[in-house]
Amino acid sequence: PVARWSAALDERVERGEAGSLGAHARELVLEELGLWLGGEGAGESDWDGTPLTEGRRLPDRTRAAAALADDLMHGEVLLVHGYSRTVLLALEEAQRRGLAPEVVVTEGGPDLGGRRLARRLVEVGARVRMVYDAALLAHVRRADRVLVGAEAIGAMGLVARVGSAALLEEARRREVPSFVLTTSDKVTPCGDLALPAWCAGAGWLLWEHAPEGVRVDSQAFEEVPQALVDTFLTEQGALGAAELALRALRTGA
Repeated sequence: PVARWSAALDERVERGEAGSLGAHARELVLEELGLWLGGEGAGESDWDGTPLTEGRRLPDRTRAAAALADDLMHGEVLLVHGYSRTVLLALEEAQRRGLAPEVVVTEGGPDLGGRRLARRLVEVGARVRMVYDAALLAHVRRADRVLVGAEAIGAMGLVARVGSAALLEEARRREVPSFVLTTSDKVTPCGDLALPAWCAGAGWLLWEHAPEGVRVDSQAFEEVPQALVDTFLTEQGALGAAELALRALRTGA
């Protein structure tokens, strides 16, 4: 979302409109921030991607969550890799509707986000089974669906937790439907992707105080081809990979 906000301002400058802003530049930027942060004047309509036009910039995650719950059958086994806020909201909504899914969640190293997900789900009465990350693929065969969250979505792929690509490949091999639960604000400007640099430089995530001579690869995310995903569930409903790719390419801001 920050990249898209920055790109919106950059495009206005590139179009030669910066000179016309004058004393109103501060007000314009504050208004734009209000649209992103959901403050006063944010508007009720969704943004169409045009730079600096009206419309709420950050979509409602609960709508993406409802899209999954609307499609679930009672008592399904759902396999989740680590923590995702949108996935959590979807699972909580499913439990509130009485669908009683069984959630198999991995530990989600190195931040052990799976534990955070499990705690939240237990609070709403969901059935939860915690497994090692290393056991992820072995549990695909008993799942009715595989659920993955996304950090960012580009023209050809998405950034997700390490292990997601292998999980989606195994789901496809076993013909288990896979879903990426996300929102449209995760689509990056011009469809570009990059792994988070902060994670690669945070060796303590994997091994704090590692001895000299041990090279710690702490990057906890990977780029996953969109072609591995069956369905993207967003606040706009179910979308295919091709449609999301086109959306990324035409959203230059």
